[in-house]
Amino acid sequence: MISNRSRKGTRQVRRKVEDVKSLSITSLLDALTIILVFLIKNVSMDAVKINQLPDMKYPTSITKEKLMENAMVTPVKLYMDRVLLGIGSQYLGTPQEMVESAEVRQVMQDFFKTEISVIPEDKLGDACLIVQADADLPCGYVTQIVSVGTSVGYANIYFATLEEADWLQSYRTASRM
Repeated sequence: MISNRSRKGTRQVRRKVEDVKSLSITSLLDALTIILVFLIKNVSMDAVKINQLPDMKYPTSITKEKLMENAMVTPVKLYMDRVLLGIGSQYLGTPQEMVESAEVRQVMQDFFKTEISVIPEDKLGDACLIVQADADLPCGYVTQIVSVGTSVGYANIYFATLEEADWLQSYRTASRM
């Protein structure tokens, strides 16, 4: 408060009021609303990914320890330049030959028949084919192995993988390159 005396001796009191500019939070609320909608959308999508659906049967997996306990295992190793069959890593040929040559597929089928024939009949349900494939190998080659394996009688076909905590991020990074 500022007080001044006038010339006549009376006292005048004048108030000095500062102009207070109003704060507009409209744009701030708009930004917060957009962020809130974005977060709600992402949380609801993550919940769908995590929840197990009751009407869906999921494929099973097996650990390396359980696999080693099972003697009815036939491994197949698919490299970019060669295909190896069985525990002894018998050379079959190249993945390209496996797809193009009926003779190479017949050799693979005969090998699988020999492997499955030594399994006791009561253990045939436990017999499994393990496919170890290079990550850069086109899936058509893996499909050939699965096709021949199921035609011979392998009911369980597993794919060897490595556990990676952030597999989705690695996949996205690789697919962008």
